[in-house]
Amino acid sequence: MSNVVDRIEETVVLDLKYPSVSERYFTKYYFIPKERKKVENVSNLSNVDQDSPDELSNTETNPLNVNSEETSFQSHEYGFAKLNEEQISSNPDSSGHTCVMVHTNKLCLITLSHVHPILAEKKEITEVSYNVGKFNRLENQVSGKGKRGAQLMGVQSSVCIITCSDGSKYNILAGVQGKLVEVNERLVTQPQLVSEHPDAEGYLAVVLPPLRNGDFMRSKLLTEEQYKQLNHCTKTKSSSEASN
Repeated sequence: MSNVVDRIEETVVLDLKYPSVSERYFTKYYFIPKERKKVENVSNLSNVDQDSPDELSNTETNPLNVNSEETSFQSHEYGFAKLNEEQISSNPDSSGHTCVMVHTNKLCLITLSHVHPILAEKKEITEVSYNVGKFNRLENQVSGKGKRGAQLMGVQSSVCIITCSDGSKYNILAGVQGKLVEVNERLVTQPQLVSEHPDAEGYLAVVLPPLRNGDFMRSKLLTEEQYKQLNHCTKTKSSSEASN
């Protein structure tokens, strides 16, 4: 009687859940626009909203005036000055959170956070427009290793405007400073990719941050752990207020 040897694949426990490409090569960070961040901050994240002197000083030498676009993009690009909350509500909503996926080569993929209303509420996307006022991101032209000719992006620069079937519009902010390498032109004809594959084919844009300033760039963002903690605190506070 011969001994029966088990098949080799049956002798070990196989983990059939392989990490995706984005999980292997990208680290996720999260950006919360200033007006929302000030409301939602927890004590140990109180400094993530501060602008550095380096960023503020760039307004004098920046030919595209990126930082003035950051601080007053609504008044410059949409033609209105400081308005109250009721007046702003008729314009594209810029309160949604952005996910910045940082590749090992430092390139940043701009996507939507999973808690952004578009994804969280499973809204149907009807249009992704890269015409954001005085800038048309589709006209971005770059050349060479230095990405010469690229549009310069600020932390609160508009990447695109997403329109949903319920009539809501969302002004998606970059969340990272750097050169605009490319936008996802497929979204113009296939806007549903944003909700179907937000971490892959549905990315919004690629930005190259100043490599010598990479640590500063990430200091403006929340890590995945900080972001989870922030969302947990927000949900806990909302539940407490609802019970009262």
